[in-house]
Amino acid sequence: MIIMDLRSAELTKYAANAMLATRISFMNELANLAEQLGADIEAVRIGIGADPRIGTAFIYPGVGTAARVFPRT
Repeated sequence: MIIMDLRSAELTKYAANAMLATRISFMNELANLAEQLGADIEAVRIGIGADPRIGTAFIYPGVGTAARVFPRT
């Protein structure tokens, strides 16, 4: 658990969502490039995911995910 003020918590949530969207968008661009070059995007995904700074979570090309978001009050 991380304790922070409300504004910081809201910004943290927005930043996390933006980071996930960026990862998915990046993978979509790589998938397009891989298709043009004849490369295997799955092999590329596994290769970049092997870097512990990146990991394999949320580096799949596709439309993304729709997660439930807490409403603003």
